[in-house]
Amino acid sequence: MNENDIAQALGQRLQTLSDAPPIYWDNQDVPKTQARPYLVVQMVPGQSPARISGGRVHTGFMHVTVVSEVGKFATYANETAANIAALFPYELTLPCGTGKLTITTDTQPGPGFRDGSDWRKIVQIDYFAT
Repeated sequence: MNENDIAQALGQRLQTLSDAPPIYWDNQDVPKTQARPYLVVQMVPGQSPARISGGRVHTGFMHVTVVSEVGKFATYANETAANIAALFPYELTLPCGTGKLTITTDTQPGPGFRDGSDWRKIVQIDYFAT
């Protein structure tokens, strides 16, 4: 199992989001012509894999940022973030490469914040993969 397997397992689950706006992954530019809303995904692996009982353990988190317009109610961002969080409940287990991935915390949306002409709301999904 490697970082690509982890990103694929979490990404496949994210893509099941109903009425999902366009999703942009690590190392992808959002086109200047892309209208809001959209999602930006960033994978944040732990410092280094650990070993437990002879097997490798990967920890880290996936940030999903809901990007919407400033100057409107935050309803869309709040609802979309809540729907994303609901896809990744505590102890959800997903197949991942030759192993499995488990969500390690209750996934909750974070606070929203302004970024220029964007309103952003981040959902952090913590994982443990073996």
